[in-house]
Amino acid sequence: MDKFAHAGAVLASFAIRRPVTITMVFISLLIMGLGASRYLPLEKFPGIDFPELFIQVPYQDATPGEIEKMITRPVEEALATMSGIKRLRSVSNENSAEINIRFDWDANIKAKSIEAREKIDAIRHLLPADVERVMVFKFNLADMPVFQLRLSSDRDISNSYDLLERNLKMPIERVKGVSRVELYGVQKKQISIRLDPDRVAALHVDVALLTQTLRDANFSMTAGQFFDLDQKITINPSGEYQSKEEIADIIVMRNVRLSDIAEVKYETPKAVEGRHLDKTHAIGLNIFRESGANLVEVSTAVMAEIENAKNSTAFSGINVFVMQDEATSVTQSLQDLINSGLVGGFLSIIVLYLFLRNLATTLVVVLSVPFAICITLACMYFMGYTLNILSLMGLMLAVGMLVDNAVVVTESIFQEREKSDDIIEATKKGVSLVSLAVIAGTATTVIVFLPNIVGVKAELTVFLEHVAVSICISLVASLVIAQTLIPLLTTKLKIKPKLVQQKTSRLKTVYERILRWTIAHQKGTAAIAVAILLSTAIPMSLLKSDEDSNNNQDRIWLNYDIQGNYSLEEVEKSVAKMEDYLYANKEKFHIKQVYSYYTAGFAVSGITLEDDLPVKVKDLKNDIKETLPLFARAKPSFQWDQGSGGGVRLTLFGQSSENLLRLANQIVPVMNSVEGLTDVKTDVDGQDFELQLSVDREKAFRFGLSSSDVANIVSTALRGTNLRTFRGEAEGEVSIKLMFDEALQTSVEKLRNLTIFRDENQNVTLDMVATMKVEPRLSQIQRSSRQTSLSIGGNLEADVTVDEARERIERIMQNIELPSGYSWSLEGSFQRQDEDESIMLTNMILAIIMIYIVMAALFESLMLPTAVLTSLFFSFTGVFWAFLITGNAMTVMGMIGMLILMGIVVNNGIVLVDRINHLANMGMSVPDAIIEGCLSRVRPILMTVLTTVLGLLPLALGDVSIGGDGPPYAPMAIAIIGGLLFSTVTSLFLVPLAYLLLLKVRRATVAMISESKQVVSKVIKAA
Repeated sequence: MDKFAHAGAVLASFAIRRPVTITMVFISLLIMGLGASRYLPLEKFPGIDFPELFIQVPYQDATPGEIEKMITRPVEEALATMSGIKRLRSVSNENSAEINIRFDWDANIKAKSIEAREKIDAIRHLLPADVERVMVFKFNLADMPVFQLRLSSDRDISNSYDLLERNLKMPIERVKGVSRVELYGVQKKQISIRLDPDRVAALHVDVALLTQTLRDANFSMTAGQFFDLDQKITINPSGEYQSKEEIADIIVMRNVRLSDIAEVKYETPKAVEGRHLDKTHAIGLNIFRESGANLVEVSTAVMAEIENAKNSTAFSGINVFVMQDEATSVTQSLQDLINSGLVGGFLSIIVLYLFLRNLATTLVVVLSVPFAICITLACMYFMGYTLNILSLMGLMLAVGMLVDNAVVVTESIFQEREKSDDIIEATKKGVSLVSLAVIAGTATTVIVFLPNIVGVKAELTVFLEHVAVSICISLVASLVIAQTLIPLLTTKLKIKPKLVQQKTSRLKTVYERILRWTIAHQKGTAAIAVAILLSTAIPMSLLKSDEDSNNNQDRIWLNYDIQGNYSLEEVEKSVAKMEDYLYANKEKFHIKQVYSYYTAGFAVSGITLEDDLPVKVKDLKNDIKETLPLFARAKPSFQWDQGSGGGVRLTLFGQSSENLLRLANQIVPVMNSVEGLTDVKTDVDGQDFELQLSVDREKAFRFGLSSSDVANIVSTALRGTNLRTFRGEAEGEVSIKLMFDEALQTSVEKLRNLTIFRDENQNVTLDMVATMKVEPRLSQIQRSSRQTSLSIGGNLEADVTVDEARERIERIMQNIELPSGYSWSLEGSFQRQDEDESIMLTNMILAIIMIYIVMAALFESLMLPTAVLTSLFFSFTGVFWAFLITGNAMTVMGMIGMLILMGIVVNNGIVLVDRINHLANMGMSVPDAIIEGCLSRVRPILMTVLTTVLGLLPLALGDVSIGGDGPPYAPMAIAIIGGLLFSTVTSLFLVPLAYLLLLKVRRATVAMISESKQVVSKVIKAA
């Protein structure tokens, strides 16, 4: 304790002796902070590498069953040997195999991606020969598009690729900070070689040989070099196509040119997806920024290019809709936080002035806030952190706490100056008296975040790290300022602060009377304390645990749940019908705009709502569903909520996808009857069909054909064959595709009559060597942990918590008997909530232990930290009662508030116990030391508590949320405010009582040990 007092006095003495040095140091830090605020990258979330790998193996126009057997299972078996896998999931659909691997957060994801590629390369020979590529993706939050644009027009712009590329895509790509631009919904024209099956058969053209001929005719290579006149000359034979006409003129057989058997033409590839905006065809544009680029600056520059494009004559009649602008979301969220911080800071200044009644003293105390924030920004810049909504949230939480150390030090200095005319010595003594208290208070506040920074990594703790860093740096900075700059500035204040005699004396009189009663009636007070602690059981039994809900009031998504793999045109009819309904009720449903996306067998509509919605989103959804028109091919429902909040999921595991779908169809109606669950459905539809083609090997052999020959010709006829690209001077790089006539893709009869081969006497058609039949199949096959699975999901109504939904679902599932080998588990929100709550509970226990260790080490005592910890337990009582009174459920954001509260709330106890212990060591009796110590510290305690509470009040009362559309800050602020206020009121009386009782226990223990020693010594002497 003497060492800390001496260290505080030394720092204050150095600051007072070297005022210019200290001033220059802090001005330099201030300038560095202001500069860092300009250069710190601004983004929504920090660039965090998620410990996930996404492997995609494209394999067009295959069945899910085929892909599962030939691709998914072999790849899964290879990847399952990797270490550290937490979750392995896969989806097999008709176009690709998709495998998702989740690792522990401490895994080196870059090394894992390399290992995954090596594992897949090792089994590449087991995959189908025509698998062209295997893609391995990593996911980083910085990889998300910063802009999502949608373009629509009354005229057809589906063929406007060149216009959009020249006038919009390329200018945006040139913007500083933009890494790439994706243009989709409009396709570049390709050269299509449409074979006439009758001519091909009549002229005996071998399609396989024709394909090879066309590939060989379009080449570019290096054939070595030779030397002439001592110069090296490279030989480059070139056979690249120069024009469409040249392709048509290629000789494919003797006296047969390509134009004799095919039509060569420019053609827009057939659309496989569509978009509508305001009931017209739309085109999408995604814009990505470079790593480290300032989000707002990039956004501003991109918007300028968009405005230039909109004003050009080429864009006449084209509407540009900004579907998502991350910069707007970030600036709005940051502005909300800044506004809340300014309001809270202003209220804190008013409170300080009311207590101190001296403007100069108030300004000296408040000065620690901008200096601490600037130092924090400078440190974040040099440590490689970014300015995002998480780091700003940490600064916002710290604003109310940054003046705590300055208040305690200033109050102690002026108390000593009232006793002495020597300003310098009084300042040194005032700092030394509270050095241990402010160091211990800062250390305990900082230490609670240590488990989140260096402990077991999870999604929650990785995000909390960015909150913790800004809080910890700012608090340490405020500690240094309180020990150096504040003492220096107080010596320049020649006038003593005017204390509010009347109000202060009344407050102290009442407090002293209650405190003396507490000490005089220790048993009664202890009983009251126990009763208060036991009362915690009341709110705990009534409170429900819930997951943090999203707060997105801007857009809701409607999933069509198409009942079959209908064509793009048929799905578009359903989309058009839904859009007609929504726009007919545009004012009733408060709709600003409707954007739809659809493919064959799938469609979804995003409904953008008006600003300042007068009704709840839940009620609006109910209104839309009540008058929803009937659809022959769809069962529309609102999309499952994603991310944090809302959606719940039950996953079935088993051996057969068909049996899982049958079980799911039995469970869905039961779950639909559960109160509080809406939009319940499976995520797999079993209504798709496939045309199975069975080649008769004997018949094919008679005509000199193999099964693969037949399959290759059918493949070319239906999905075509990609050839080497064509490079034209004006068109650039253009794809070339060899295909049969389009009629084959729409008529089973024409496919049956497709000529496979022509011998001397007849045409050999497909139906002569193969049979065809239509069979139902699943649209996709899911696997989880290498086991076939199927998910049933739904949304929670606004007044239903995750815990309530869990109880109800588990109750009904206990009455459903699944076949042997089949099981179920709760995932989605249930799993996320369990993981987050487990992590937070573990970190809170570790925080309590570390708080005790830090205080024991600083106080060099086991008794004093025990007395301080009593304030911690009463703060939990305040938190639960605050949640019950405000009607909030216990969420992860609330638990984060409790974690932060633990570091704050012990500060009051530290300040009290430190002062009481100091007076007791000076020879004062314990009761007198308690009275005197508490009365001298009640003012700084009330000031620090009120500044913290008022700093958080705007967050508790407002609707500010993370990112503008994420979980609200209110539960966290309510937890801190409720716990801090309740703990302050109780700890002002119960911490001194705990200190007194612990002293009695220690004396009784010492006396008992002393008596025992005497008894033992007497026994030994008697023996």
